[in-house]
Amino acid sequence: MKVERFDEILETINSRDSLLEEFDDEVFNELVEKIEVIAPAHFVFELKRGMRVGKL
Repeated sequence: MKVERFDEILETINSRDSLLEEFDDEVFNELVEKIEVIAPAHFVFELKRGMRVGKL
């Protein structure tokens, strides 16, 4: 399951016409559902595909 979700994320990024060289609002909004802030330096990104990625 995680590999399929990761492949979907890569597909979103690779569908761009050019390399992603800096922050892109469109890509971010397409991938991220929400950000959970646990503490000022601790957060978790919840992706629309169900994955949770964070710095704890």
